[in-house]
Amino acid sequence: MKTTDQAEETITAEAPAADQATEQAAKLTPAEVQNEALHSIKNHAMTAMGVGILPIPGLDLIALTGVQLSLLRKIGNLYGFRLSDETGKKLLGAVLGGYLPLMIAGPVSSVLKFIPGVGIAAGVLAQSTLAGATTYAVGKLFLQHFASGGSLLDVDTKEMGQKLKQHVQEGKEFLKKHAPGAKKDTV
Repeated sequence: MKTTDQAEETITAEAPAADQATEQAAKLTPAEVQNEALHSIKNHAMTAMGVGILPIPGLDLIALTGVQLSLLRKIGNLYGFRLSDETGKKLLGAVLGGYLPLMIAGPVSSVLKFIPGVGIAAGVLAQSTLAGATTYAVGKLFLQHFASGGSLLDVDTKEMGQKLKQHVQEGKEFLKKHAPGAKKDTV
């Protein structure tokens, strides 16, 4: 059994992980930060698509929130910000909550999974695409915010919400080109 002192040492030893990531990001050039952020957006969007395939209604939405929080934390760290889960959830809710079609489509596509056969297939396809595209959009919005000098204290969620539809559409186009099994443009 650990003593209180040992438990405090464990917590203290784990806390510097975010500080180390921030220190590493500080050594990157702005172009390297941008490339790292774009790489993270792509990876998290692909992961979100996989989460959309989860066959249990509701579980996909819970897991998607975790993927999007991870992305916000990663992008924030690249720009020297530490994001708590509470702050991340509030930001996600404020940005995504302003886009009514998204607020309806997510739960509806998740509920479709209750319907055997066609409902499951339609729900999985719809939720997978929507999850990837919204994750891409969230990543791009916060990347633009931080790259333009913004911080966690001056996030304009109303403005981001207005830009969300455009970025979700951009995310769908991105996923068509970059998702596993997608047809690549030949040059």
